[in-house]
Amino acid sequence: MTVPEGHLVAIERMDVFREVLFRIDQHIESNHLKPGDRLPSDRELASALQVSRPLVRQAIKVLESLGRVTAQQGSGTYVQAASHRVAVRELMRGLAFDRELMRQVLPVRIAIELEVLRAAFERRTPANLGLLRSALDQRERQLADDVQEASLDLTFEATLGRVCGNEVLRRLQALVHDVWLEAQIAEGLAPGGLSRLHREHRQVFEAFAAGELHEAISRFRDHLSNLSGPDGRPDEADG
Repeated sequence: MTVPEGHLVAIERMDVFREVLFRIDQHIESNHLKPGDRLPSDRELASALQVSRPLVRQAIKVLESLGRVTAQQGSGTYVQAASHRVAVRELMRGLAFDRELMRQVLPVRIAIELEVLRAAFERRTPANLGLLRSALDQRERQLADDVQEASLDLTFEATLGRVCGNEVLRRLQALVHDVWLEAQIAEGLAPGGLSRLHREHRQVFEAFAAGELHEAISRFRDHLSNLSGPDGRPDEADG
């Protein structure tokens, strides 16, 4: 963007967010942290980076979605094995992380997410339903805190992957999520209509919990198909 001479332009929130992601990732690399090593707390990271704790927490959530760290309730955040990142780099060799990539990845993502949903349906235990409900509740709190960064959260989809019982499907889903998020971050996309998208997740879950597989699949397919509008963003309508 060209800034007219003599004018000040606000720093985009997404630019700060990308820098926080980069700095945490850099901290892992420069300190040679290995899988199982613990990261500083979100309070310590926020203080060191001079940003808000909610911003750090959301960055950690995205890094968790990318398979780079794992957050354990009441314990801390730990580095994960880097093998997943190697697979993504090999898959994406020579391709740019941009909106065109998101457009090409979308049908692959839809196919995998729907298979994950079908597999998870066969394991619809009270415990697994509780995990999915908790993921949605957490997403709702994030939307209240910061709509922009909450747009990068794939917790609901990843939780379906965790409970589906098919490790190959879960890994394929994680790989596609990694590519999707990397492209979204690189493009600085902050999709609109997030309250609507969250309501659609709730509707998918309600059908899923009620044992209505076909309804859950139909709602999830519609939801995923709306992720890429003509400009690479979700439909802005929030009705």
